[in-house]
Amino acid sequence: MKQNGAHMHARLAQYATALAVLSACPQAAWAQDSEEFKRWAVSLNATQVFVHEDAPDITLAGGPVPGSNVRIGDATSATIDIGYFFTANVAGNLFLGIPPIAEIDGAGSLDPLGTLAKVSYGPIILSAQYHFNNLGKVHPYLGVGVGRIVFLNERDRALANFSIDDSWAPAAQVGARYELGAAWMLNADVRYVPFSTHATGSLGGAAVRTKLEIDPILASVGVTYRF
Repeated sequence: MKQNGAHMHARLAQYATALAVLSACPQAAWAQDSEEFKRWAVSLNATQVFVHEDAPDITLAGGPVPGSNVRIGDATSATIDIGYFFTANVAGNLFLGIPPIAEIDGAGSLDPLGTLAKVSYGPIILSAQYHFNNLGKVHPYLGVGVGRIVFLNERDRALANFSIDDSWAPAAQVGARYELGAAWMLNADVRYVPFSTHATGSLGGAAVRTKLEIDPILASVGVTYRF
């Protein structure tokens, strides 16, 4: 009986030791992973803004202007986005950049007026992203969020007293990063940020008003640093 009891105690001790080792292994691996886990990602990008616009209800002195519309040119800007990884897959991202200048030209029956106004603009976008990390060096990701479209430095041209309202917008994103090393990655992504806003001015002393429907696509390429 004593021998059986000693044998049982030895087995229990071995079992307890094995449990301790097994429980320590994941903790050690987690500690090692947490030390290597890079939570921050900062990307510097060149961004091309492709603009699709429509102004279906331009009014002059309260009456509609038949056949009128506007045309807004595409633009290029330097942008930055700052990401914080809550987990290896889930991150928050803030996107902003140097505001480019938009020329708002008359179109249709307003084409003879040429440039109606100029304005600087820039989206500030906050997104939640999901990153796919099981494809080797390639890391695709998706993002959804909300953006604030900010307009600055309105400048009159054919219109006087030009003003345009800031606006909120939903934002959707698809992109991918490619590992260059332990910290550096190439980045490419496309964002869709549709919004509407109101603009006012005057032409020959008569009030001009319109609602602008703008569907910009922002295509970015750049480099990302993880730390």
